[in-house]
Amino acid sequence: MKLTNEQLLPIKSGADNKLILAGPGTGKSYTILGFIVDLIESKSISPNNIFVLTFTRAASAELKHKIKEEITSTGDLPQVFTLHGFSLRQLMKNAKNIKALPHDFSIADDYEERYIIMEDLKRFLNIIHINEVRKLFNLLSSNWETLNADRTDWEINFESPEFVGAWKQHREIYGYVLRSELVYQFKNLLIQEPDARIDGPIEYLIVDEYQDLNRCDLLVISELSKKDSKLFCAGDDDQSIYGFRYAFPEGIRNFTKDIANSEQFLITECRRCDKTILDFSLNVIKQDYKRIPKSLVSITGKPGNYFILRFQNQNNEADKIAQIILSLNTNHDIQFNDIIILLRSDFHNVFSNIIKSKLIENSIKISTTKNYYEIFDSNQGLFLIAIIKLLQNIENDLSLRTLLQLSPGVGLTTIDSIYNYAVKNKIRFSKAIEQIKSSNVAEFKTNNKLNTAIENIFSIKEKCTDPNKSFEEIINDLLNCIPNSSDEFITNINEFIKTSEIDSIDNFISVITDFLGPAEQLDDRPDGIRIMTMHQAKGLSASAVFVVAVEEEYIPGRGDVDEERRLLYVSLTRSRKYLFITYCKDRIGQQKHTGYKQFETSKRNLSRYIKDIPDLKYSEGESFVL
Repeated sequence: MKLTNEQLLPIKSGADNKLILAGPGTGKSYTILGFIVDLIESKSISPNNIFVLTFTRAASAELKHKIKEEITSTGDLPQVFTLHGFSLRQLMKNAKNIKALPHDFSIADDYEERYIIMEDLKRFLNIIHINEVRKLFNLLSSNWETLNADRTDWEINFESPEFVGAWKQHREIYGYVLRSELVYQFKNLLIQEPDARIDGPIEYLIVDEYQDLNRCDLLVISELSKKDSKLFCAGDDDQSIYGFRYAFPEGIRNFTKDIANSEQFLITECRRCDKTILDFSLNVIKQDYKRIPKSLVSITGKPGNYFILRFQNQNNEADKIAQIILSLNTNHDIQFNDIIILLRSDFHNVFSNIIKSKLIENSIKISTTKNYYEIFDSNQGLFLIAIIKLLQNIENDLSLRTLLQLSPGVGLTTIDSIYNYAVKNKIRFSKAIEQIKSSNVAEFKTNNKLNTAIENIFSIKEKCTDPNKSFEEIINDLLNCIPNSSDEFITNINEFIKTSEIDSIDNFISVITDFLGPAEQLDDRPDGIRIMTMHQAKGLSASAVFVVAVEEEYIPGRGDVDEERRLLYVSLTRSRKYLFITYCKDRIGQQKHTGYKQFETSKRNLSRYIKDIPDLKYSEGESFVL
């Protein structure tokens, strides 16, 4: 691996703790990789003592792949996790000793959180709209992420104390932990349980995307560093764009103040963006006076092209985007899969639908890379996940609840009766099901549909727990037991297992737990034009990028002015050769009712972040020719 002098400087430095400030396209990942290789091959550090924490599972998978390719010696490799995945691992290791959590807990997945936990609390508390319940859960998460939950009076001062009480009872009966509380509970474990069993020893802790950590995340990293771990952190405060989960850019800005024996390094050579694109993007981000001052320079040796295009309305905008794409492909040899269209938001596909329509009209291929999430979002997929979790742990309360909910004839009235029985007898939901199965509960003996459903669930479980069966045989048995399972569903599941290299039930659970987390962009092998939100594009790049609707009403819109500026900067710097920024004078039809001050006017205005750039030049979009 050939690294530049800038990239080698932090690797060779003798400082205990290091922060690498790396702007877009400067080779942050390669610097991290170079550090790992140097530790193992030059300093003879055991890979088992090197831990890497990433922000997303996509980044984790990519780094694991690169490490495998780069490490020449055979044997163990460094441990690579998302911070949430690492937190879960440590909580599971210490589950029996964590009094604040249900014993033998499980992690609620998307379906369980939305259609069991939220719906139950909505019903229990007589809340009319699910958005009100979602708001309360978001508020709960914010208390963990900002460490407000460390205050002794936080529950009393919570917007709805009765919600907290109902949720705590519900989680005890169903024995779950929310994904949003994993890091907070791990933080508590580190601070409150000095004898907790933590993976390691962690001689070197490498943290990617440090700017995206919130206060709780940062405290976890700080506590781990106190356990004789040396830090190697990388990020860029200019690219902190996750304010919705309370990312705290001051954490990276204050690294050398907050972390003892630390040193900061700057990587300035951008290998992604051509010169005019990078210079234009820097004119946007330099408007933030709170950022860490840094200079970036393009070393591609090419001038690059950026264009600001003004349109009358979104119909003209979409039509011209399609025309430009055809020109890029035909006249400039830019492939469709090397083009990205970015949107600030796309609620109900209001923005993307009109663009897609024009692309299809012009025979321009849109990326159709398979989304495995959709497979598991079906009733068959939900049934499969729940029964596999049950194979791993017969007392998985949420899985039993899911399977009952998917069983014909078992309604919410019956399920609520089981829940109330469990509450009355101070037992878990799974224990209540066990007692009903044994015919020890008089009130459920005559409920034939419930008893049939329970019998079916346990018969499937018994059929698939033969210790002499291989993993492939177990999966085949399961797929044949799933109600209304189609050939297409079976093919997709087998493809998912093969692609994800799953070879055991435990491995399946691990992959599913990680895979069905918060949505993120995983499409690294597109087969056509990619249309996505600005947040999804983080970490991606393309030869040509369209940033659509760069208007004051959307960016910043109602958002935080500094963060929205950073989000635009991240979007602009996805482009390597061609950058197109579009805005409209009017947004009509459905789009009239979008953005800040919607319903008041159809008029739209160029975003302040662009408008404030000196000597700004733009083109009338309808007459633009590439």
